[in-house]
Amino acid sequence: MKIYSASEAVWPALERTYSFLFRPFKGETFLKLAAVATVSEGFIVSYRVAVPNAFPVDIDPAALAAFLFDPEFLPVAILWATAIFLIAIYGYFLVTLLRFAFVHCLIHQTREIRAAAKLYRAEAERYFTASMIVWLAFLVLTVVAFVLYFLAAYGSTANANAQGKSDSLHFAFPRFLSSPIALVLLLAACVAHILLNDLILPHMAIEASSFAKAWDAVRAHIAANKVDFLKFFILRLAMPMAAGVLLWFAGWVVGHIVFGLLGISAAGFNAMLEGFNGLRAFIRVVIEWVFVILGLGVGVVLAISLGGPLGVFMRSYALFFYGGHYKALGNLLEPPRV
Repeated sequence: MKIYSASEAVWPALERTYSFLFRPFKGETFLKLAAVATVSEGFIVSYRVAVPNAFPVDIDPAALAAFLFDPEFLPVAILWATAIFLIAIYGYFLVTLLRFAFVHCLIHQTREIRAAAKLYRAEAERYFTASMIVWLAFLVLTVVAFVLYFLAAYGSTANANAQGKSDSLHFAFPRFLSSPIALVLLLAACVAHILLNDLILPHMAIEASSFAKAWDAVRAHIAANKVDFLKFFILRLAMPMAAGVLLWFAGWVVGHIVFGLLGISAAGFNAMLEGFNGLRAFIRVVIEWVFVILGLGVGVVLAISLGGPLGVFMRSYALFFYGGHYKALGNLLEPPRV
């Protein structure tokens, strides 16, 4: 396979994205693949999704919080929180397995996601365990950094109060988020994410190797081509941000049109049925819920239609760049001519 530079890998990634999603184009298949790419790669285009006058239930956050932390209800709340945490962990494992399947489909140009997922159960388990250790280490570092930052802020506040100056710790956490320490941790987490998903995962998927062996191979490739990988890391971080701005604007324009039409329709039904009791009041509630479901459905379709192609492109970009350095991957992406 040709060795692509960080910039040269953009074009074959665009070609693979077009081929994977649009050749041939079927709406149902496109939504399935875009949904897989959105979930596995985590590229979700965020914008305001709302249908005015369509949500039939008013929620009071303060009253809900008071209810959840009531001493009588607290044991149940703790059980629910534990269950949600365990479900989230299992969900992360499923996303990991889906990521292996997604990479397999992009490499081999197949769209059979379910069949691909069955091939990588053992590899996904090893990768999941190692990833959890890495992210737990980042969590510990973040907590330690914040505690040290808080202690420093507390010392400066105590000193200011002793001198008769007023200061406060109320903004310690917001200040921490804007500090150089938080920036370094965020950048390190982004680099770790790229190392795990774009470089280590292909080794484990193709060779069924251990995490440690895959990491050793990645380090060797990076050490031999430091400048190329530095450019790759820069583009890998910059392109999603630039594309995200454009896609957010596209989502904002389309969303205003679509949700505006839904909002006008919802307002019309509300005005027509407002003030009635009995059957008409029940019909009004049903119609409100229909518009809520329509709004959520349209929002999900719009989100994956925008985020999905970006996810496919970024994963393809990483594969084509790294395929030039990792021979087994490169031979699968562009089989050698006999």
